[in-house]
Amino acid sequence: MASKNNKPAHLRNVGLRVALQIAAALIVAGSIIGWSLNHYRRYDFSRSHKYELSSQSKEMMWFLKAPVRVIVYFSPTSLSPGTELYGDILALLREFQFYAHHYRDLTVERIDPLRNPARAHELQARYKFSGGENVIIVEYNGRATIIPAPEMGEYDTAPTQYGDRPRLVAFRGEQILTSTLIALIEPASNKKAYFLQGHGEGLPGVPPLQLVGQNLKRQNISVAPLNLADAAAVPKDAALVVIDGAHFDPSPDEIAALKSYWKAEGHLMVLLDPTGETPALDAFLAEYGNIIPRTDRVLRLVNLGGAMGILRDVTGEFFAGSEITSRLVGLNILMTGNTRSLAINDQRERLLSTPMPSTNTESATTSVSTKATAPAPTQGTTRPLIRAIHGFRGCSNYANADNKGITFDPTRDNFFPVILAAMTDLGGVHDDRLALGASRMVVVGNCEFLKDKYIAETGLDFFSSAMNTLIDRTRLAGTTPKTKEFFTLNLDDQQIRFLALWTILVLPVAAALLGIIILWRRRS
Repeated sequence: MASKNNKPAHLRNVGLRVALQIAAALIVAGSIIGWSLNHYRRYDFSRSHKYELSSQSKEMMWFLKAPVRVIVYFSPTSLSPGTELYGDILALLREFQFYAHHYRDLTVERIDPLRNPARAHELQARYKFSGGENVIIVEYNGRATIIPAPEMGEYDTAPTQYGDRPRLVAFRGEQILTSTLIALIEPASNKKAYFLQGHGEGLPGVPPLQLVGQNLKRQNISVAPLNLADAAAVPKDAALVVIDGAHFDPSPDEIAALKSYWKAEGHLMVLLDPTGETPALDAFLAEYGNIIPRTDRVLRLVNLGGAMGILRDVTGEFFAGSEITSRLVGLNILMTGNTRSLAINDQRERLLSTPMPSTNTESATTSVSTKATAPAPTQGTTRPLIRAIHGFRGCSNYANADNKGITFDPTRDNFFPVILAAMTDLGGVHDDRLALGASRMVVVGNCEFLKDKYIAETGLDFFSSAMNTLIDRTRLAGTTPKTKEFFTLNLDDQQIRFLALWTILVLPVAAALLGIIILWRRRS
């Protein structure tokens, strides 16, 4: 019998080497698992990103000062309205819990009134709601709000005409819950934004700015009209004054009221109407905001084969130099309709020092007025927010007054970068995160992008971020909660018959033939 010591040299330590390899693999795996416990990412690959929270919701949860308690008073087996939202609500709350310091600052209690009637009666007596309702109770720092479950859904009521239940078409849970938490976390943060009226401006909440009004309400921002022709000054409770698409100039007294408000650490947002005549407003922006609205239109020439087309809907991209746009970098915003470019910083100085030809009477008149009233910039910080992508230019001959078509003049026109929106702050601390004692102004060269028929998610996000930053709620800047629409597949009778033919006959027969061919080849 051969001795164990007669094994070849390379086989004598195999067991030891295998043991060391296993130990090393366990150490590496343990290290990776331990590191990944605190370094991981969450992704939502669903079609509509149904469970992905907006940046506004995420940031708000990280700044909780006290634990939030959510009570889901729900009977999943009942026929009460909103029962079909039970799973979506729980999934949404799990996402909120994850961003609430990893489940520590938001707890969820589920109460089924059929299984726990004692606790159900206690909640009904405490919060005064009907026992047949499905509700979500949100508590924070001694305050509470009751959200009826049906409010978190958007329904199509057409089926009720035939005796059926309303059909769920969208889930608005994140919008409702985020709005509720904003109101509970900062009950005194109900800011009031005044929208100037009397010169063709729009007012949120009524067409064509109805969707904007709904968004501001969810942001816990109150909207009020402001007519400076009747008031001597801006109200003291104004957190922000918005001029949305003034078609005519404010009077000298109104401009004086705006100047006084600006000098008293006021906050302004101005959305320009390029088709309007507002030389006095332009001069005010140039003198006090260091932002000169150019007398041009941002255009792009497109080769259509036999002719050149004019693209007036401007695609813009965001700068990263402000908290308003820092979470929107990488996205594009569409400015529909007419858009004016803005001159800031070095562009402003070049514009003020360059004589304007008198070929275009309107442009020359406005430019001379601007130069006369704004000979030098006011001390402050001016930053670009949005610029047009490559290919767009600020064209001063946009009116085609000479009937020779639209042409670009390299001495008068504005080439890349074409600024579409800019921000100025004066005094205080020039930091978006600490805006104490600072006058702030945001100017956008377009007002059409907020109208109901043109508004898009990116445009609404930018507007909400600018509003929250101007009223000193910078942490709520970024993307806002969106309505999660459910995917529906509508097929006519012919498409249904075609689908049935393929699923019931064609595919099974093809699979059977393929199996027979494979079996025959193997046997042969």
